[in-house]
Amino acid sequence: MRLPWPLLLGYAVVSHWFVTLPLALAMALAAWYGAPWMGGLRWVLIACAAFLILPFPAAGALYLYQSYDATRYWRTLETAETIADLPLPAGSKIQFADKAHSIVVLIALPHVTEILGMRLAGILKPWKRQGNDVTHWGGDLHGYQIIDGLPCKGGPYANDLFGGVLFDKAGTLHRFTLGAPHELLGLKLPAHTTIRRGNDAEPWSFLLSASEAYIPMLDTMAPVGLTLDVAGYGRLVRIRSGHGQTIVLRGVPLNSGSFEVQGGTVVSQLAEPFAVAGDMRPAGTSVRIGLDTGEISVVSE
Repeated sequence: MRLPWPLLLGYAVVSHWFVTLPLALAMALAAWYGAPWMGGLRWVLIACAAFLILPFPAAGALYLYQSYDATRYWRTLETAETIADLPLPAGSKIQFADKAHSIVVLIALPHVTEILGMRLAGILKPWKRQGNDVTHWGGDLHGYQIIDGLPCKGGPYANDLFGGVLFDKAGTLHRFTLGAPHELLGLKLPAHTTIRRGNDAEPWSFLLSASEAYIPMLDTMAPVGLTLDVAGYGRLVRIRSGHGQTIVLRGVPLNSGSFEVQGGTVVSQLAEPFAVAGDMRPAGTSVRIGLDTGEISVVSE
C-alpha cells in the first residue's frame, strides 16, 4: 500500500491489536506501579503506551465516518418506483456506486415481488451493462414457476453468485434451471438441467447436473455432469466436461472433455485403449467417427 508511513504504522498497530493492546497495558501498569528507581523511565513507558493506544480512537473515528458516508450510496424507496427500468415496490433498498445515484450496484427487495412476469425475492444484481445502463439482471425466483412455457426451478444457483436466473430488461431468461423435465431444441432434458440461452454467435448450453439425457443425433446417453452445446436449430455442436466422463458412441468409449460434431462426423479422443482398424490405440488418441456409417479412423491418418 502506497500510504504515508504514519498511516501504515497505525494500520499495523490496529491490525495486530492482540499484541499491541496487551503491550500498552503492560507498559502503563509498569509505569504506574513500577519501583521508585525507574525515575524518568516511567515517562518513556507512558509515551510508548500512548503511542500504541492513539491509533485505536483514530480508527474508530474513521470507521464511524465511513459508515456514515456509506449511507449516501444507498436509497430506500418510500413509494413504488421504476429504477433501472425495473418496477420496484416501496421499501426496496438500492445500493449505488456513486453519490449521484446513477450506477446501480444491487437492489434488495423487501418481499416477494412480481417483476417482468417473474416472482422474485432477495437481491437483484446487474449481470451485464452497456455503459452505466444495466441490460441484464440476476436474481432468485420465489419457488417453482413456469415462465414463457419453461418450467423454472426457484432459489439460488450454487455456481453463480448473481442468482438463480439471469434475465434482460424485456424479461427474457438467459440462464435458468429446469424445475421439471422439459423438451427443448429436440432434446428431452431432465429436471435440474441448467440452461444458458444461445444467440446468433453462441449455441445454447445444457448442463446435465442431476440426470443423464438421451441424445437422438448420437443415439446414446449423455452422462451426468456433461454440458451439451446445441445450435438454435437443434444440431449438437459439441460436448464439454471438466471431469472427462466417458461417453460411448457406436460402441467406442470417448472422452467427453474433447468432443465436437463436425457435420456428420464426431471428432473426439479415446477414453481408454480401443482397437481401431485392427490396431490397439491408447487412451487419448484422437479419432473420427461417421454418424451415418459408424466408420472409425484415427485423425492423424
